[in-house]
Amino acid sequence: MSNARNVRLVLPRRPHAELEAGLAVDRIGLESGFSRDTLAEVRLAVLEACLNALEYGAGDVEVELEAHRNAHPWLVVRVTDHGPGFDPAAVPKPRLNEKLHANRKRGWGLELMRRLMDEVEISSRPGLTQVRMVRRQRGG
Repeated sequence: MSNARNVRLVLPRRPHAELEAGLAVDRIGLESGFSRDTLAEVRLAVLEACLNALEYGAGDVEVELEAHRNAHPWLVVRVTDHGPGFDPAAVPKPRLNEKLHANRKRGWGLELMRRLMDEVEISSRPGLTQVRMVRRQRGG
């Protein structure tokens, strides 16, 4: 049987607003039985999703966390913005050597999310972009 807990945040467009989402991940994750190591990875993925939404979206950013506590806890995260939208398939995969020598070091967000989370789904159109990520606690 799963014991779910939900948290919903609305992040305003101000410096460091994404940190509120990171604190919420830690709080709900620890309550749900996630290890600190797993939460560090989830937090980084969520911060990247929030930073992208705050940078490229419009208006406030909505963050929903849904934690399921059982023998093998899992966490679902949704980050939503109302910006112009984008084609996730058109975002180039970063190349380490090129990024190290480039003036702009950004562009790692989507790749980090995909590597740190078990599932990443992005749906985007003008006026609505949603990133849905799932992470399960692994091992014991």
